[in-house]
Amino acid sequence: MSLRHLVAASLCLASASAVAQSFDISLSNDAAMLTYMSPLGQQGFGHGQVEGSVLFNDNDDFLGDLGFGVVGAAGSGSPGLMVGVGAKLYGVSANNNDIAAIALGGRFDYAPPPLPRLRFGGEINLAPSIVTFIDGDRLSAVSVYLGYEIFQDAVAYLGYRNIKVNIQNGGDVTVDSGSYLGVKFKF
Repeated sequence: MSLRHLVAASLCLASASAVAQSFDISLSNDAAMLTYMSPLGQQGFGHGQVEGSVLFNDNDDFLGDLGFGVVGAAGSGSPGLMVGVGAKLYGVSANNNDIAAIALGGRFDYAPPPLPRLRFGGEINLAPSIVTFIDGDRLSAVSVYLGYEIFQDAVAYLGYRNIKVNIQNGGDVTVDSGSYLGVKFKF
């Protein structure tokens, strides 16, 4: 069984056991990314969250991730700001190489109080060489977006994403880089 099939099966099992919180789809000319998020209960001042994503591009590269994190309000001095920290397990098949990585990351989402339907945010996940395996040496995934809440349960957005892996003795491979259009549905 290839890494691609293993990651896809894990994501299906994880999503089948949880009640849906949101489904996110983002598209560019070269890539598509699908993300499923579900709440996992109260964790102190934040809320636990589990998520799984798959990304594929026109180079036949594939990325899957499964993550856990805690997300909550940044504090009373920052109304509208949600922040989160967590970890993700990545599986990547790119340029005829298979990569597995454990990344730590953070995210933010801000809805300015005067314009509560406007959203902007971002996410960064990094895996140094000590936690990147098989053919990989490092992984970085960075994204930012600007969106608008069309309905209470739907946000349309424009964003920029850059996902790179470093191959042992092979240099950097860009899995995705560029702008995208997306919609996030809440259930």
